[in-house]
Amino acid sequence: MATQSRQAPGIDRPVLVTAALATALLVLALVVRLGGSLGAAAAPGLSEAGALTKTGLAVAKLGANVASAVTVGWLLAAAVLVPATGTARRCLGAASLSAMAWALCTLALTAFSVSDLFGVGMGGITGDMLRTYLVDLPQGRALVLVFGAAVALCWTARLRAADDLAGYLLLGALAGLLPPLFTGHAATGSHHALAVYSLAAHIAGAALWIGGLVVLVALAPEVRDRLPQVVERYSTLALVSFAVVGVSGAVNAWVRLGGLHLGSRYGSLIVAKAVALTVLGAMGWWHRRTTIPALASTPRPFVRLASAEILVMAATMALATGLARTPPPEVSPGTIDAVALRLGFPLPGPAGFVPYMTLWWLDPLFLVLVLLGAVLYGVGVARAGRWPLRRSFAWACGLSVLLFAMGSGIARYSMVLFSAHALQHVLVGVVAPVLLLYGRPLRLVPDGSWLAAVAGSRGVRLLMHPVVSSVLFVLSFSAYYASPLFGASLANHALHSLAMACFLVIGLAFFAGARVPLVLPLLLVAAGVALMLDGSVLGGGWYEGLGRHWGAAPLHDQRAGAALLVAAAAPAALLQLIRRRARSSPPPVPSH
Repeated sequence: MATQSRQAPGIDRPVLVTAALATALLVLALVVRLGGSLGAAAAPGLSEAGALTKTGLAVAKLGANVASAVTVGWLLAAAVLVPATGTARRCLGAASLSAMAWALCTLALTAFSVSDLFGVGMGGITGDMLRTYLVDLPQGRALVLVFGAAVALCWTARLRAADDLAGYLLLGALAGLLPPLFTGHAATGSHHALAVYSLAAHIAGAALWIGGLVVLVALAPEVRDRLPQVVERYSTLALVSFAVVGVSGAVNAWVRLGGLHLGSRYGSLIVAKAVALTVLGAMGWWHRRTTIPALASTPRPFVRLASAEILVMAATMALATGLARTPPPEVSPGTIDAVALRLGFPLPGPAGFVPYMTLWWLDPLFLVLVLLGAVLYGVGVARAGRWPLRRSFAWACGLSVLLFAMGSGIARYSMVLFSAHALQHVLVGVVAPVLLLYGRPLRLVPDGSWLAAVAGSRGVRLLMHPVVSSVLFVLSFSAYYASPLFGASLANHALHSLAMACFLVIGLAFFAGARVPLVLPLLLVAAGVALMLDGSVLGGGWYEGLGRHWGAAPLHDQRAGAALLVAAAAPAALLQLIRRRARSSPPPVPSH
């Protein structure tokens, strides 16, 4: 009876895997051939690698994409679809194997990339070439991070303790998809941050959607008795992922093409990808209309349509892989402004109150965070019924500070002036957290919700530990600016906004705590003074290379910004110290 139950959905998984791989390879071959990525090398003298290396590059990239999506799918099943069960333990074991495949494909991708870059065959790769690519070039360093993430997932998922870490492993797998995005075309073209974050949302959404469906079909025989509940959980995620993939894909295509220019080969492939996404959307609609309601009686229609959907997804993933290897339409060299290309916008004029208020430059990551924060808080207030107006006002002010810091002219000038960068840091890392925390958002979070689970997780509790949050607070106001991360964030809008998001999280964790080490104010003041006395301009030559001829010299501007950091960070630490002493002091004894 158990055997009959397990075989009830009726799907030949080896045949499905073979058909999906064959479909993906066929589509990839067509896209690579017709898309122009097998053409001559862009730089003269780099033609010895040949078509074999370029084909190997595409196949290795496809393999890494498939293995990473399947890894995400297995971890999604362990953390969300079938948590805390024996099936979840087996999902973690499968995730370990797919992560190993992800690591191996990354190694192959590295080797083919080196061969393509230096124009030699695979047998001609030397240790110096590998060292140059992996150490000196950002693309190589990104692959090192991906390989490290895959190996870490492969090892950790096998541990017994992994049963309680499935959610963290899922986040780690999604993070492992991102490093190449910060070094590719999206990070160096126009609208840097919008291109990177739209692509990040696109890839993460596709991995959850595709990997989740693949794993769901693989698990269908094992979870037949609870398949309707499991599918219901996945269906909601799939609908959100479909919307995210569609919107982010359209945004990224617009950025890459500079508008609705679909006449090139690159544009034609985007149209083909949009058609494939439309077909997948129609299949999802049919699932929700027909096969999901019939799951209670028979799972066969759902599994069969899902198998056909996997074949379309395989073709779409191959199309996306080939699209990444296809050169976009070229820009006329005479229209390129070197400074504007570095900044993502033309070099602005002298800074001041009016430019800060009028030259808006919205950061996409913080725009989403602000909108999401406003909606969630509003829903919580509506659910609570009665809620103090001062709390809502403080929350609205905190969100407004974030929007102003990351969307007004300060956002532009933070890439041009150290002082503006320091002002932005203070607004995001000090002012906004204080206002947001006064809004008491956690009191509006319903018990048992995913927000409550995140707020009460071990990772958040560790981050809010007084020692941990205090150390991170000091490092964010001092060591960060002396590290290579500062210069890298100036050259990359996406890294810049990601760093600011980290400052926001650190500020929230720091001000949410009640205890602060006594030495913290002294450390902040000492770090700020050292920054002011530093005789070199930080940022790896970024500020000097902009050719700015107005305002204070870079070194003088840096010292003004350092003074602003100290002026804001030290009182913040003292405020926490006062709070600590106020809470630890005994209540006054009433007189008689």
